[in-house]
Amino acid sequence: ASSIPNCKRTSKPLSLEYIADRLDIDDPLWGYFVRDDEHARLQGFITFTTFTNWQRSFRWDSISDTAFCYDSPELAQQTLEGKRACDDGSLAVELQQSVRCGDVYNEGIIWPRIAEISLLGGLGCGKALLSRAIDKLETMKPNSLHNYDYVVLQATEN
Repeated sequence: ASSIPNCKRTSKPLSLEYIADRLDIDDPLWGYFVRDDEHARLQGFITFTTFTNWQRSFRWDSISDTAFCYDSPELAQQTLEGKRACDDGSLAVELQQSVRCGDVYNEGIIWPRIAEISLLGGLGCGKALLSRAIDKLETMKPNSLHNYDYVVLQATEN
């Protein structure tokens, strides 16, 4: 049981609908995939984009108790007891102060200085895919649509 009230826990994998939405909506969208040499079977994939959200109330807040709701009960307890290092809130403040534009009813709120790893799946190649994506983001020529200072992602157990 969780020691943080009102927390829901899930280890549900990403749904096909979520993946299809990300591929349809994310703009700009970059990505890579890995196939094995012998049979050309898919071994992994990654897509990345400019961070965008469609929630007016969205905020970066790494010190709220709810930021740890999806941690395992053991990790949540370690955090509460101060045994687990986490952001002291300064990174969240920097992210929250980042430039953003747009509106929730049209293109969404676009954060042009924050890149997002939107989809990542790998069978033994996740680290290589992530490294390749970060290398690409670091070498992209800045323009009015993207000039990244940060990379974010949402992690699941699966």
